[in-house]
Amino acid sequence: MRYEPGEETLQLLRTLSEAFGVAGFEDEVRTLIQERIEPYVDEMRVDALGNLIAYRRGRGERVLMLDAHMDEIGFMVSYIEEGGFLRFAPLGGWDARIIPSHALTIKTSSGGFVKGAIGTPPPHILKPEEREKPFPLEELFVDIGATSREEVEKLGIRIGSPAVIAYPFERLNEDVVMGKALDDRVGCAVLIETLRALKDEELEVTVAANFAVCEEVGLRGARTAAFQIEPDLALALEGTVAADVPGVPPTRQPTALGKGPALTVADRSLIPHPKLVEFLLGVARDEEIPCQLKVPPFGSTDAGAIQQTGKGAIAGVVSVPCRYIHSPFSLMRLEDFQHTVRLVVAFTRRCQELL
Repeated sequence: MRYEPGEETLQLLRTLSEAFGVAGFEDEVRTLIQERIEPYVDEMRVDALGNLIAYRRGRGERVLMLDAHMDEIGFMVSYIEEGGFLRFAPLGGWDARIIPSHALTIKTSSGGFVKGAIGTPPPHILKPEEREKPFPLEELFVDIGATSREEVEKLGIRIGSPAVIAYPFERLNEDVVMGKALDDRVGCAVLIETLRALKDEELEVTVAANFAVCEEVGLRGARTAAFQIEPDLALALEGTVAADVPGVPPTRQPTALGKGPALTVADRSLIPHPKLVEFLLGVARDEEIPCQLKVPPFGSTDAGAIQQTGKGAIAGVVSVPCRYIHSPFSLMRLEDFQHTVRLVVAFTRRCQELL
């Protein structure tokens, strides 16, 4: 049966995708989430690092931490040339081959935005051997149309200004949407929709919802949040690598679109307890939710940091498959998103059976 998302769900995905939230600069995303979850939680706070931590109190003493990170990969201005061109450094895991010639949006010191283009020499003036090689990141620059360093600084751009390659969120057809930062704004949306679905229910466990900062630069926010929350059980909610595209063999396709949420069995930061993976598979089977096992060991998530913080926690990952993550656009099937919400909601209702 085809999933027909409501306009509210589509608007949530659109708003989160288009929000500016480079690692370390998640304020806009956090404000949007605060407004949306306030009716569904008993309390919330922002910690020293910028994590948004919210609680739904349950009957028992056990704590389930649901985590999704707010940050996206981006850039930071590293130098301003005398002629007004900008040099930049990456924040998070970029592939330098795909960066040239994209439009870049820079956030100014006043909170405004300036657009520019990542400039490259045209092929007409390149040597034959230069045309065969990707441009090193340190050779790239941003052209915002300025003619001097002073003109750039008057716009509110300085060394340290954050930037991101940004394009509008779009619905390509009935099933597929495309937008930036679906890693991990789709996880944030899953967590928001989960809180909304459970708003009128009395739960056995207390749900601690953490919207984390700085996952893309070392799982930093989730580590400090887990120290404060002290969860017994945790799920990281992610937008993960789907590589079901031409030229990629099945052994290197971590997940595929259209097969439902992906369960991590191992990645570079985490080996979930087998009983958690089996329990999630059982919940999916009972609820008739399609799901898939993510081919290891690609990627790392907040669950790896949560598992090792404080006294430790039983931790796992449930992800929405997204093609082309860590690029200017990602593609996602709405049906996969809905099945992920259903699985996380059902797991939250039953997770005390694991404890």
